[in-house]
Amino acid sequence: MMRGKNVDLRNAEYIALAEFRYQLRRFSRHMEEQVREQGVNPQQYQVVLAVRGLPPGQAPTVGRLAERMQLNHNSMVELVNRCEQAGLLQRTRSDLDRREVTVAITSRGEALLSKLGAAAREELRGRGPALVKAVFRLTRSAAAGKLKSGGNRYKGVLKKSAS
Repeated sequence: MMRGKNVDLRNAEYIALAEFRYQLRRFSRHMEEQVREQGVNPQQYQVVLAVRGLPPGQAPTVGRLAERMQLNHNSMVELVNRCEQAGLLQRTRSDLDRREVTVAITSRGEALLSKLGAAAREELRGRGPALVKAVFRLTRSAAAGKLKSGGNRYKGVLKKSAS
Protein backbone atom coordinates (compact mmCIF):
# COMPACT_ATOMS: atom_id res chain seq x y z
CA MET A 1 0.00 0.00 0.00
CA MET A 2 1.43 3.35 -1.02
CA ARG A 3 0.92 6.45 1.03
CA GLY A 4 1.25 10.06 0.06
CA LYS A 5 1.78 11.33 -3.44
CA ASN A 6 2.66 8.92 -6.20
CA VAL A 7 5.96 10.53 -7.16
CA ASP A 8 8.46 8.89 -9.47
CA LEU A 9 11.77 8.08 -7.86
CA ARG A 10 14.94 9.62 -9.17
CA ASN A 11 17.71 7.32 -10.40
CA ALA A 12 19.73 8.02 -7.24
CA GLU A 13 16.78 6.84 -5.14
CA TYR A 14 16.55 3.58 -7.08
CA ILE A 15 20.25 3.09 -6.53
CA ALA A 16 19.86 3.80 -2.81
CA LEU A 17 16.86 1.46 -2.56
CA ALA A 18 18.77 -1.31 -4.31
CA GLU A 19 21.78 -0.74 -2.05
CA PHE A 20 19.60 -0.88 1.06
CA ARG A 21 18.03 -4.14 -0.12
CA TYR A 22 21.48 -5.54 -0.96
CA GLN A 23 22.97 -4.67 2.43
CA LEU A 24 19.92 -6.02 4.26
CA ARG A 25 20.06 -9.26 2.27
CA ARG A 26 23.80 -9.66 2.94
CA PHE A 27 23.14 -9.44 6.66
CA SER A 28 20.17 -11.80 6.44
CA ARG A 29 22.10 -14.36 4.42
CA HIS A 30 25.03 -14.25 6.81
CA MET A 31 22.70 -14.85 9.74
CA GLU A 32 20.88 -17.66 7.93
CA GLU A 33 24.22 -19.40 7.42
CA GLN A 34 25.14 -18.90 11.09
CA VAL A 35 21.79 -20.35 12.17
CA ARG A 36 22.11 -23.39 9.92
CA GLU A 37 25.58 -24.06 11.36
CA GLN A 38 23.83 -24.43 14.74
CA GLY A 39 21.54 -27.09 13.23
CA VAL A 40 18.46 -24.86 13.35
CA ASN A 41 16.16 -23.55 10.63
CA PRO A 42 16.41 -19.76 10.19
CA GLN A 43 12.68 -19.26 10.84
CA GLN A 44 13.00 -21.17 14.10
CA TYR A 45 15.73 -18.79 15.21
CA GLN A 46 13.63 -15.82 14.13
CA VAL A 47 10.66 -16.92 16.24
CA VAL A 48 12.88 -17.50 19.30
CA LEU A 49 14.35 -14.03 18.75
CA ALA A 50 10.83 -12.62 18.37
CA VAL A 51 9.85 -14.10 21.75
CA ARG A 52 12.98 -12.73 23.42
CA GLY A 53 12.64 -9.33 21.79
CA LEU A 54 8.99 -8.61 22.54
CA PRO A 55 8.40 -5.21 24.11
CA PRO A 56 7.79 -5.30 27.87
CA GLY A 57 4.23 -6.16 28.82
CA GLN A 58 3.48 -8.11 25.64
CA ALA A 59 2.74 -11.79 26.19
CA PRO A 60 4.35 -14.17 23.68
CA THR A 61 1.15 -15.65 22.29
CA VAL A 62 0.96 -17.38 18.92
CA GLY A 63 -1.14 -14.51 17.57
CA ARG A 64 1.33 -11.86 18.68
CA LEU A 65 4.26 -13.83 17.28
CA ALA A 66 2.41 -14.31 13.98
CA GLU A 67 2.06 -10.53 13.75
CA ARG A 68 5.73 -9.93 14.61
CA MET A 69 6.87 -12.52 12.06
CA GLN A 70 4.26 -11.44 9.47
CA LEU A 71 2.91 -14.98 9.15
CA ASN A 72 -0.64 -16.23 9.25
CA HIS A 73 -1.80 -17.88 12.48
CA ASN A 74 -1.76 -21.45 11.15
CA SER A 75 1.80 -21.09 9.83
CA MET A 76 2.88 -19.70 13.21
CA VAL A 77 1.32 -22.67 15.02
CA GLU A 78 3.34 -25.03 12.81
CA LEU A 79 6.52 -23.04 13.37
CA VAL A 80 6.02 -23.06 17.15
CA ASN A 81 5.40 -26.82 16.92
CA ARG A 82 8.75 -27.27 15.16
CA CYS A 83 10.49 -25.03 17.72
CA GLU A 84 9.00 -27.06 20.52
CA GLN A 85 10.11 -30.32 18.88
CA ALA A 86 13.62 -28.87 18.52
CA GLY A 87 13.67 -27.97 22.22
CA LEU A 88 13.84 -24.21 21.62
CA LEU A 89 10.42 -23.20 22.96
CA GLN A 90 7.87 -24.57 25.39
CA ARG A 91 4.14 -23.85 25.42
CA THR A 92 2.47 -22.89 28.68
CA ARG A 93 -1.27 -22.63 29.30
CA SER A 94 -2.42 -19.74 31.46
CA ASP A 95 -3.74 -20.64 34.92
CA LEU A 96 -6.21 -17.75 34.73
CA ASP A 97 -7.54 -18.42 31.24
CA ARG A 98 -6.94 -21.96 29.99
CA ARG A 99 -7.62 -20.79 26.42
CA GLU A 100 -4.53 -18.56 26.48
CA VAL A 101 -1.29 -20.26 25.52
CA THR A 102 2.06 -18.51 25.69
CA VAL A 103 5.47 -19.76 24.69
CA ALA A 104 8.66 -19.56 26.69
CA ILE A 105 12.26 -19.96 25.60
CA THR A 106 14.01 -23.09 26.85
CA SER A 107 17.63 -23.21 27.99
CA ARG A 108 18.56 -24.55 24.53
CA GLY A 109 16.77 -21.59 22.96
CA GLU A 110 18.60 -19.17 25.26
CA ALA A 111 21.95 -20.75 24.36
CA LEU A 112 21.11 -20.37 20.67
CA LEU A 113 20.17 -16.71 21.17
CA SER A 114 23.39 -16.06 23.02
CA LYS A 115 25.58 -17.49 20.26
CA LEU A 116 23.68 -15.96 17.39
CA GLY A 117 23.10 -12.62 19.08
CA ALA A 118 26.83 -12.21 19.43
CA ALA A 119 27.29 -13.20 15.77
CA ALA A 120 24.64 -10.66 14.68
CA ARG A 121 26.22 -7.90 16.72
CA GLU A 122 29.65 -8.65 15.26
CA GLU A 123 28.29 -8.76 11.71
CA LEU A 124 26.46 -5.46 12.19
CA ARG A 125 29.63 -3.85 13.47
CA GLY A 126 31.14 -4.60 10.08
CA ARG A 127 28.15 -4.21 7.76
CA GLY A 128 26.08 -1.81 9.83
CA PRO A 129 27.64 1.43 8.58
CA ALA A 130 26.86 0.51 4.94
CA LEU A 131 23.29 -0.40 5.91
CA VAL A 132 22.82 2.86 7.79
CA LYS A 133 24.33 4.83 4.92
CA ALA A 134 21.86 3.22 2.51
CA VAL A 135 18.93 4.10 4.78
CA PHE A 136 20.05 7.70 5.05
CA ARG A 137 20.45 7.98 1.29
CA LEU A 138 16.83 6.86 0.98
CA THR A 139 15.59 9.26 3.64
CA ARG A 140 17.88 12.18 2.82
CA SER A 141 15.28 14.26 0.98
CA ALA A 142 12.82 13.99 3.89
CA ALA A 143 15.58 14.70 6.39
CA ALA A 144 16.85 17.65 4.35
CA GLY A 145 13.38 19.17 4.48
CA LYS A 146 13.42 18.90 8.27
CA LEU A 147 16.85 20.53 8.40
CA LYS A 148 15.43 23.57 6.65
CA SER A 149 12.58 23.73 9.15
CA GLY A 150 14.97 23.81 12.07
CA GLY A 151 14.90 20.47 13.89
CA ASN A 152 16.44 17.23 12.78
CA ARG A 153 17.90 14.33 14.67
CA TYR A 154 19.75 13.21 11.50
CA LYS A 155 21.87 16.34 11.22
CA GLY A 156 25.18 14.84 12.34
CA VAL A 157 24.59 11.52 10.66
CA LEU A 158 23.81 13.07 7.30
CA LYS A 159 27.17 14.81 7.24
CA LYS A 160 28.93 11.51 8.00
CA SER A 161 26.89 9.50 5.47
CA ALA A 162 27.47 12.01 2.69
CA SER A 163 31.15 11.10 2.57
